[in-house]
Amino acid sequence: MKIEEKTKRLLIIGIIGCLLYVIGDFLFAATGKGQTTESIGFMVRVVYLEMGTWRMVASILCGFVGTLLYYMGFHCMYGLLKIHVTKGKDRKWVKLFRVSYVTGTVAWAYVHAMFMNVALIFKYVYQNCGDMQTAADIANRVFYANAAPMLIAFILCDLGLTVVMPVMVWKKIIPLKSTAARILATLCNPLMMPGIVGNLLALLPWPVNQLDHGTESFGHALVLLLGLILLREMSKAEELKNAEALE
Repeated sequence: MKIEEKTKRLLIIGIIGCLLYVIGDFLFAATGKGQTTESIGFMVRVVYLEMGTWRMVASILCGFVGTLLYYMGFHCMYGLLKIHVTKGKDRKWVKLFRVSYVTGTVAWAYVHAMFMNVALIFKYVYQNCGDMQTAADIANRVFYANAAPMLIAFILCDLGLTVVMPVMVWKKIIPLKSTAARILATLCNPLMMPGIVGNLLALLPWPVNQLDHGTESFGHALVLLLGLILLREMSKAEELKNAEALE
């Protein structure tokens, strides 16, 4: 198999992993028409009591499998960047890219599972004791105990990629052909995508407003879409003759 074909396949596998994140987020957060969105504390929503347990289990599985595929795609893109970026002053952005995706690989299975476990704890405690406030207090305490590593993961991964990717776009490390393309590519990161598109979708009526769930994860998929563009331009420039960095 040619190195270009293998690399393209790995990037697409990574995109599939990110789309599994989107499905997992949707299973965790989407609500039916007329369901309450009331929260008790920071993390507990009353609607968790109405959700089927299968949704929470499926969401955890999506996060677990998605994390494995995510690593394959992002590690492959990192290999491309190591070959493509030759200027010493630009290589720091490649290193920061690596820090971000390694953090995502290590953290997101844990973070996603923690969100779901908080919901499950709330659901099961309420079923056993019948006191919603007590169930919410216990679930929120579990979340607060895990808040510090979850916040660190968010800063290093989501915020990290949100800083690194626009810089690489505007420094033309990601080879795009026009200013308009670079403006659009500025959205291809975890936080600008949900920050702009997600919030706009949330303003629309049900069920369209439910599409804002997963926009953060979709932002990760768009990073790998830029990886496919990078691969295409590197193939044209015959940069992949030295492919050791992709192994």
